[in-house]
Amino acid sequence: MKVSTIASARPIVVAITMSMAFATVSLADDIGFEELLARVGAGNLPTGTSVRLAQVEAFSGTAYGPDQADAQFVGKTFVAMSGTPGNSGHATFVARNYYGIASSVTPGVSQIHLYQADNFVQSGYLRLGSGSAVPPLVAPTGVRVFNNSWIGSTGQVVYDNETLRRADFAMNRDGTLFCNGENNGSGSVMQPLMSEGYHGLGVGRMDGQHSAGLTPAIRDGGGRTKPEIVAPGSGASYSTAVVASCAALLYDVAQVDPILSTNLDARRPAVVKACLMAGARHRDGWTNNPATSGATRGQTASPLDSLYGADLVNIDEAHWILTGGEVTGTSTVPGVDTTTSAAWAYPPVSNTSSYFRFSVGEIAQEVSILATWHRSVPTTFGTPTMPNYDLYLHSVSGTTLGSLVGNGGVGVFGSGNVASVSAVDNVEHLFLKGLQPGEYVIEVRRMSASTSPSLAVAWNIPDYLPPAVPGDTNGDGRVDGTDLATVLSSWGLNIPAADFDGNGVVDGADLSTLLGNWG
Repeated sequence: MKVSTIASARPIVVAITMSMAFATVSLADDIGFEELLARVGAGNLPTGTSVRLAQVEAFSGTAYGPDQADAQFVGKTFVAMSGTPGNSGHATFVARNYYGIASSVTPGVSQIHLYQADNFVQSGYLRLGSGSAVPPLVAPTGVRVFNNSWIGSTGQVVYDNETLRRADFAMNRDGTLFCNGENNGSGSVMQPLMSEGYHGLGVGRMDGQHSAGLTPAIRDGGGRTKPEIVAPGSGASYSTAVVASCAALLYDVAQVDPILSTNLDARRPAVVKACLMAGARHRDGWTNNPATSGATRGQTASPLDSLYGADLVNIDEAHWILTGGEVTGTSTVPGVDTTTSAAWAYPPVSNTSSYFRFSVGEIAQEVSILATWHRSVPTTFGTPTMPNYDLYLHSVSGTTLGSLVGNGGVGVFGSGNVASVSAVDNVEHLFLKGLQPGEYVIEVRRMSASTSPSLAVAWNIPDYLPPAVPGDTNGDGRVDGTDLATVLSSWGLNIPAADFDGNGVVDGADLSTLLGNWG
């Protein structure tokens, strides 16, 4: 493939525009920022200080950068990656929502790398047209999130697919997350760049005025649901920046939190994506169309809502899930609880299944569980390997699972789905209401021989019932030999049922607690 051929098929980039801003107070309320502030306190609020960002923009005239003299960017350093950036009104408003001092959830971000979209796709970063032996450039040091508030196409399917493969390759390699805007307008045509990507987050508007539906058959992984998430904004460009700012906040937490900072899994893009999607607020009318009766009641092959994806980003819930910590999955059904109410996992992709057990002490009004994974992109950028996983919620007695699909779930949960079995999406999602008290197991089941380079699971389960007595791992009201066996078999692992002090590992302190409450 000649560079000159690519040059003649440069991405046709269309900037997404809007006519007015949304109010900061309304934005903060819509996305759960006020709740986060109230929960953690202003002095403990992460602001993005440890994270650097990248902003990719289409040309507006001859400019692609924000107004660096804007009052919201005081103290910030801009690194121009595609020549003189100039002053674009579109880029300025995106930037305010992305890292602005007064309009974003990450005002502490201090360094931003600026790319022009055509240059970003070609020589400036992804290096489309440089040949199969030439990978994308490595992301600038410290950059965690790329915001793509632009849409477009190279005009040729083969180049569009290669662009998206290169983007996925870069996210796998560099641990970055791309947030990609949808086209504006209900019923508008979805554009391949960048919203039809596999690993990133396709972002729409909370009012539903964006392109949505299934990726076309000509795309790798055709038939996947887009967008994955929505946010406030009268233009998809600005909704995308809101989600990108939330992602940056989670990366910051993963890098500065005393416990999470020692765990590299917490800053993996699939984990950040899973926390954002599992924590999304499912508004009235949201559905992933599960069967509501019969033998397949509670099962769906469409994990997301066809218009809103996982629905409205909620930074408070996403933060709650991420800071719940990583839980270790088991390859066989566990006999005791292994997870807390809000947490995440990065289980081995080699497992045929990974299991997580929890208890519900009173009716859980809403339960959200989500798995997402990456595809394997070869270094030649040829055909990627597409793994497939399914996601289930089971009842459990001892270590025997009971199916909640069909009649097994009648009277156990009121509505929603307990099985997500898409054959094409790289997301599976369970969302159900009215889960009755009892013992349950989450199962992530590998359905194909191929494995993913990155698999993440996240969940938010209200009304979790922890052991009433420190040292009582199985909730039977006694601290005895059964509990001691659980602690010893969990030694050195993050098993919440046996981690009595909540420091993320079962160790001598937990053993001392158990022995102190013996009998």
